[in-house]
Order: sequence, then C-alpha cells, then structure tokens
Amino acid sequence: MQDAINKVKLWFEKFGEAWASCMFCMVQGDLTVLTFNHAIVASKTGTLAGLAMVVASFVPWDNRWLGVFLTGAFTALADSIIHAEGFPMEHLATGVGAMLLCVIWERNKK
Repeated sequence: MQDAINKVKLWFEKFGEAWASCMFCMVQGDLTVLTFNHAIVASKTGTLAGLAMVVASFVPWDNRWLGVFLTGAFTALADSIIHAEGFPMEHLATGVGAMLLCVIWERNKK
C-alpha cells in the first residue's frame, strides 16, 4: 500500500514540475497573458510527464541525477506531443525548466 502512495506522490510532484514549467514557457515568461486554456494544455503536459515518471520508477535507480534528467526529458517529450505549436525550442526550454524545478524540489526535501 505504501508503494502505491509513493507512486501517487511521485506523480503529483512530477505533474507540478512539468505544469509550472509548461505554463511559464508557453507565455514566454509574460505571466500577464496566462489563460485557462494555457492551464489546460499545461495540465495535459504535466499528466503525461508524471505518468512517464511513474512508469520509469518501476526500474530501480540510485542516481538522483538520472531522475532529474528523466524529468526534463519526459517533460520535453510530453510538451512536444501535447502541443507542437510554440516558439522554436519551447519543448526543450520546458524540459530544462522542469529539471530546474526538480533540482530545487530535491534540495528542499532534505
């Protein structure tokens, strides 16, 4: 039962990192233009990235930097799948943003 709770917590954590990064990158940093539609698109990206991380968590790894890298890679991939439009390299910027949020989150856990 505790393992299932940990997977749900992981999903929420990765959803939040991907969602926040996607929201910020979609509007290119101009938070005054955020709309409900941006939140919906970011939610789809976060959901997909979070699910990918939960699936990846079934493969054991001891390196936290691998988790940071996978967070960014899955977020970038999810962003490119959910919406292809956007500024050039937006998907990579979204992935890097999620990686940065992951590093910040990991540092504050301890």
